[in-house]
Formats: sequence, C-alpha cells, structure tokens
Amino acid sequence: MTARNPEFQRQLWLNWRPSLLAWSLGLSLLVLALPFALSSPANLPGSLSSTAMAGLWLASAIYGSVLAGRSLAEEASQNTWDWQRLSALSPWQMAWGKLLGAVLPAWLYVLWFAIAIAGIATVWVQEISVVHIVGLAILWGMSLQTWAMNSVLMSWGQQDLPVNRRRAALLPLLLLFFIPGPFLGRVYDGIFNNNAEPVLWWGMDVGGLGMAYLAGALMLGLGLLGLWRMLCTRLDVHTLPWAWPLGIAVSGIFAGGSFSTGLPAFLGSTAWIALLGTIYVALQHMSQHLRAWRQVQWSVSQRHWREALEALPLWPVSLLLGLIVSIVVIFTPDAHEVGVMGALGSFSVLMYLQLLRDCLLLTGFALLAGKLKSPMVSFVIAWLILNIAAPLLAYGLGGVNGAMLVQPVMSAWFQSIDSSDAPAVWNSVLPWASLGVQILVVAGWVIHVFKDRVLGFARDNAAARI
Repeated sequence: MTARNPEFQRQLWLNWRPSLLAWSLGLSLLVLALPFALSSPANLPGSLSSTAMAGLWLASAIYGSVLAGRSLAEEASQNTWDWQRLSALSPWQMAWGKLLGAVLPAWLYVLWFAIAIAGIATVWVQEISVVHIVGLAILWGMSLQTWAMNSVLMSWGQQDLPVNRRRAALLPLLLLFFIPGPFLGRVYDGIFNNNAEPVLWWGMDVGGLGMAYLAGALMLGLGLLGLWRMLCTRLDVHTLPWAWPLGIAVSGIFAGGSFSTGLPAFLGSTAWIALLGTIYVALQHMSQHLRAWRQVQWSVSQRHWREALEALPLWPVSLLLGLIVSIVVIFTPDAHEVGVMGALGSFSVLMYLQLLRDCLLLTGFALLAGKLKSPMVSFVIAWLILNIAAPLLAYGLGGVNGAMLVQPVMSAWFQSIDSSDAPAVWNSVLPWASLGVQILVVAGWVIHVFKDRVLGFARDNAAARI
C-alpha cells in the first residue's frame, strides 16, 4: 500500500508514531475501567460490554469522521492543496490514502475495543455476536468517514478554500446518523435475539442485520463514489458524468427492494430520488453554473463533444434520468401513480416538468452572476413568488382552477373536485397546458440570458484575440 499510494505513506508519516500504541491502549483501558468503579458486581458484565460497544462506535464513527474530515480541511488551511493538484496522485489514491492513513489513530481504538468485546463475550459467556458488532461498526464508521470528507469538499468554494457553508455541508453527515434509526431495533434483535421478525428486501428475508449491512454498504459505496467524483473536480481530472446517475440508480434499487413490491417500486423510488438529487445539485453548484456553461459552449464550438459532456452541470443529467424513469412508470405504475393517473396521466412526469421549469429559472439567475448581488437570493425570491405567493393569490381569485393555472402540481391534491365545478377534461388538460406555457416562457428568458452572458462572452474573447 505504501509503495503504490504516496498519499497513504504521507498520512502514515504525519499520523503514526510508536507512542500512539501506548496512548490509545492506555486511554481504552481507562474507559473500560469505569464500569469496575461505577457498577455493582451483578451488573458488571452488561455495563462493561455496553461501555466497550459505545467506545467502539464512538471511535469508528465520531472520532474517525473528525480525523477524515480534518485531513482534507488541513490541505486548504495549510495551503498545500495546490501541491496535491500538481502531483501525479489519482482521485482514488487520494481518497484511500486519506481514508486509511489519516484515520489510523481511530482504528487503533477500534482494535482495542473490539478485543475487549471479544474478551468480555468469552469470559462472561455473553450471548452477543462479536463479529456483527465489530463488522457493523467498521462498515458504518467508514461510511461516515467518507461522508465527512465529502462534507468538507462541499464546503469549499471555487477557489478551493473553505467558505461560510460548513454547517450546510455537514447536513449529509448529520442525516447519516439518523438513517439507521428505522431498523436499529431489528438490528439489536438480530444480534441479541434469534427470534427477530423477518425483514424483507426484494422478497428475501435478510433480517435486521442484513438490512444494516446493505444500508451500510450503500452508504459506503455512495460516499466513495461521491468522494471520487468531487476529488476528480478538485484535482482537475476530467471525467464523464456517469457516477451521479449510477448512484441514483443504486439508491433506487435499495429503496425499491425495501418496499418489496417489484419493478414499480424501483422505478418510483428512482424517479423521486433523482428528483431530490436534481434539486440538491442544482442548488449546491449554482455558483459554478456560469463557468460550466461557458466551458460547454466553448467545447461545442470546437467540436470537442467529450469535453462538453465532462463540463456539463449535473442537474440536467439526473433530471433527464428521472424524466425517462417517470415516463416508464406510466406503463408500470405503483399504487400512488394509479391514484392520480385518472386525472393527470402521470404525477411523476408532471413533477419533473415543474422541476425542469424551476431548474431553468435557477440557471437563468446563475448566469447573471456578476450582475446580481446574490443570484441565490434572487432565485429564492422568484421561486417563492411563483410557487407559493402567486398560487395563493390565484386561489383566492379563481379557486382551484385559478391555483392550477399558476401552480399545476397543486391539482394532484384536488382530485375530489365536483364535476359541476369544472369538467374533468379541464382538470386534466389545464395542468399540462399551463406548465407547458410556463416552461416556454422561462426557457425563452434563459436563452436570452445565455446569449448575453455565454455567447456574448465568447464573442468578446474572440474580438480581444483579434
């Protein structure tokens, strides 16, 4: 590993010292000594095992995540990131070198607490699965560590320096702490109780433990995929945008299997995950849209089609994927789709068309960066007016049909409209027609801004070279 990965060797040089073995062992023994001083002899085995398991999870998930995130944050604070970009390190070498080398102190604590758990189970004959306790701690610990590194990269601005978005960037890491919540009880039963209720995934009884391993593997895989993609961007390694749709599809497979209703559940889950993912990447990368579209325009003008795809923002990729899947859902609808298909044709398709309108609106404001003081604030104000204030005003003036004229998706929640109030064909056609007109209007405005900010920029550069 050290010979093939210079980053891992560098992290060992920064973090490893022989005294670390003694310090970690001493602190672990000090923590394990607490139950001997605070618990009665009758409760000692349970308290000791609980303390060892708590130490194991704290070391792998909390301490390891802090070390992993700090290894990237220090690159920016110590001004060494430019050296990393000039080196011959690949994104995978950077990711695994930091993930294994920078977190070495945490893995030492994991080792001592794992040995303690095995010893407690042997001496007191505790009916606990040492392999599963340690295995899940390692799996979920590495998952959280990868997402901690992702959170640091998300908090960096265009100049590769931390900006005032650290709290928002920590949101994915915080969410991961709550993801195990729905099946923690079943995981506990799987470790301590052999009569646990069945947990189905794609029709197979994987149990609570199996679901925990599947979810942990999913989080680790998505974390590594996202880390590789963002390191490619930061290290100026050009790549096609295949990792983002792959992550959405894998998430859809996991979510669809959890519902155990077959292909419709997979398609529906993928469509909604792609929708949420499109919203996230569109907002997260809004400050980079102007530069990205200028790069796309230049690559197309030079007929460098691969470079154009590499520079393309991610939101059109996931939006196209979700729109295709939502159209397929029409032919294999799930229960929710069947409930609204009678009046709308497809609620998912309608949602994606509205998302297209909002993403076009966001792109238009993003292209105005430099002319507007804050494109994000301007977009949020416009979005609130278009999706909340205007529909409420239209509802007060024209009722449900007035609200549908401004906010078509609202029609999905008004399927019980009396036919005497409005013909069924009106409720069916109005949302599509209204949304189509809105998309055309917003697209026309975006094309006008695109000509000024992107094509105009290219013309100015060409004139300057002459």
